[in-house]
Amino acid sequence: MRNGRRYALAAAGAAAVLVAAPLPAMAEETADAATGTLTVTRFDDRYADGLFDPSKTTANGDADRLNTSLAAQLVDVNGTRHYKSADADGLYRFTDVPVGPATLYLGHPNYPANEVFFDATGAQSAADIVRLPTTEYFGAQGTADVVIDEDGEERLIGMTALGVVAKVSLADGTPVSGVPAIEFASGGEWFSGSEYAGLAGGYEAQTSDYRVVRHLPGDLGMRLTAPEGYRVASVTAATGSAPISYPDIPMTVTERDGAYWVSSTDVPLYFFDAAFLVTLEKLPDTTRPEVAVVSPVPTAPVPALALQIDATDDGGLQRIVANIYKGGKLVKSTQTAAGGATSATHTATVNLPDGAYTVKYNAQDLAGNISRTSTFDVTIDATAPKATIKNGRAFTLAKGDAYDLISFKLQDAGKIDRVELNGKVKDLTDNVWSDVNFVKPGTFGAVQGENTLVVYDVAGNATTVIFTLR
Repeated sequence: MRNGRRYALAAAGAAAVLVAAPLPAMAEETADAATGTLTVTRFDDRYADGLFDPSKTTANGDADRLNTSLAAQLVDVNGTRHYKSADADGLYRFTDVPVGPATLYLGHPNYPANEVFFDATGAQSAADIVRLPTTEYFGAQGTADVVIDEDGEERLIGMTALGVVAKVSLADGTPVSGVPAIEFASGGEWFSGSEYAGLAGGYEAQTSDYRVVRHLPGDLGMRLTAPEGYRVASVTAATGSAPISYPDIPMTVTERDGAYWVSSTDVPLYFFDAAFLVTLEKLPDTTRPEVAVVSPVPTAPVPALALQIDATDDGGLQRIVANIYKGGKLVKSTQTAAGGATSATHTATVNLPDGAYTVKYNAQDLAGNISRTSTFDVTIDATAPKATIKNGRAFTLAKGDAYDLISFKLQDAGKIDRVELNGKVKDLTDNVWSDVNFVKPGTFGAVQGENTLVVYDVAGNATTVIFTLR
């Protein structure tokens, strides 16, 4: 750098020295702008651990290697673009770069971008690396912000193309579409997944422009929400170029925090996929079937037990059972197989001696769940009522086989309900004993000649009496 100097003027050979007025001081020249160097090491993370270590090899013998395939660009603090190819050491060295913030651009070897860059500078493990965004600068470029200083800067930039996918199916291999939610993780981030357009049951994460998300090395994760009524039965993993179609190499799966994880170091090639193979199973059915009695109506005696029991169960019914007891002792057992139907009906007609009975009924589903056992009481009355002609002239007047007047005494242990005389109904009070008195032509529907009287008890049993009126 040069320092500014002052100058004085003198008249040579003059008798007197003239002192000139001072001139203005000249400005000190601007110092040279400070510069620094940026050295970039770019590598393919073929042993996918997020570090540059060519001594480690994958299962197929591949190892990390420098990538010098494309030039790198740096835009400095002044907006000047620096363009460098890799040197003989395989490094990108930007020299005489003005100090200050700058932006580094690294070209994607595949376009549209099918890989991801990450900054591994100073990383001790994959947990320390940082995903780099891709921006457009003379094409798709991995982009890193750096600050240049006079001491020099170094950056270690890795590239990977790991994929993480999942296939969801039932135990019989049936693919499961429409999983409510599925996500994939890498580098501490979760990415929402969606189903493949052309592969039922296959899922992957996509970017906003519908490209496949490429994942950082380290722990690769998957978590999902099973469809309603199902749960995860098992999760395995495999790796390969297309592991969903033909799994190549098994991977070790660990489960933690509600997700499933594999290590990227199990992937033999850095552009292969880690595929989670998820098997779903139906949740255990713990819901009891529902049952209801349709007949008989348990409030009235019946001549025979005509059962109808309806049942429903979303998981499918196995059978419906109705057992008949008298005095606590099983008299008759009836049942109908349902064959897995979600609704079914059991019917049975059982002839029993007169008396009081208890019916217990329930249903069982395919999972073995049994409904609550319900009961109802029923009275069997299969005995027809009795109709006896009353004696005494006040009630009955007979001439030969015909009557001028006739009356009847009615009796039934299950109670008399009604009578019909020539089709005309007369309702009676429900009692064990009842009467129909003073029947003659013109009363109660009676006519001269032959008449038909039908007596019904409450259970529906009937007795028919035919008589002739004069």
